[in-house]
Amino acid sequence: MAVDGDDAGAAVARQRLALMLQNLRKQARNKDGTPITIEQAAQHMERARPTAHRIINGLPGVRVKDHDVKSLAELFGADDETTATMLALAAATRVKGWFSRFRDVLPPGFDMYIGLEAAAQSVWAYEGERVHGLLQTEEYAREILRISASDGPKAADAEFERRVAVRMRRQEILTRSDNPVDFTVVLGEAVLHRTIGGPAVMARQLQQINERGALSNVSVRVVPFSLGAHYGIDTGPFAVITFPEQGGPATAYMDNFTGHLLTHKPSDIVRFEAAAAAINRSALNETASRNLINQRAKELSSAQ
Repeated sequence: MAVDGDDAGAAVARQRLALMLQNLRKQARNKDGTPITIEQAAQHMERARPTAHRIINGLPGVRVKDHDVKSLAELFGADDETTATMLALAAATRVKGWFSRFRDVLPPGFDMYIGLEAAAQSVWAYEGERVHGLLQTEEYAREILRISASDGPKAADAEFERRVAVRMRRQEILTRSDNPVDFTVVLGEAVLHRTIGGPAVMARQLQQINERGALSNVSVRVVPFSLGAHYGIDTGPFAVITFPEQGGPATAYMDNFTGHLLTHKPSDIVRFEAAAAAINRSALNETASRNLINQRAKELSSAQ
């Protein structure tokens, strides 16, 4: 799972550890037969309740110590082999990926998503209003990132450049020589007509989408205006991420103005996968999508 020498699996390790802890907790019981509460877990770990909650649920923002794992393993009745596996996973969560040094300029928790994305086997995504970050040109990315920067005090130049750098480096997962991620993205046709940065910038952006779409591990499809209403209008942008065997459960991701949602709850995944299937049925095939994107790029080029 390593990318350019950095461990991109820390976020996945956190999820796998959380899944093991949750399964153990479901099976564990107090002497009177009642379930073990988060409060009991926190007391046994000698940690605050919010910290115990974050560790057991695989949430970022807390360093998982060996003592935490050993305490929970004892409380939940884990055997030696399971405890050893969890300790190894805890150690993996403490490895810093390249994205960790950009945490100060990223939305809270987004570094965990980048780790999951980099360690993924496949990413399926829907975007109805903008080009997905994994396909953006640097020019287009700058225009998109300036939108949020203009909401509050203008970001310092160095900070802004670091945000751009993160977006560009994320894209390496598509072209790396070692296990590139299988990426499928469905775009609403509005993405093609929203001229970000002017006709020249947008034309180059659309050309890059088709160039990336020509890669064997990338599939780009478009939901046309002519379809009318479709499921993506209701869901908004989201992604479903899957991992290699033993890499952890499938994860769904949504982002909006107020924050980010990451979930691997099975019932949530079923709903997201059903939504993805519905959106896929609404989209043009790859060839028709490529032709539509190319047509729009030509219109923009001729308008310059």
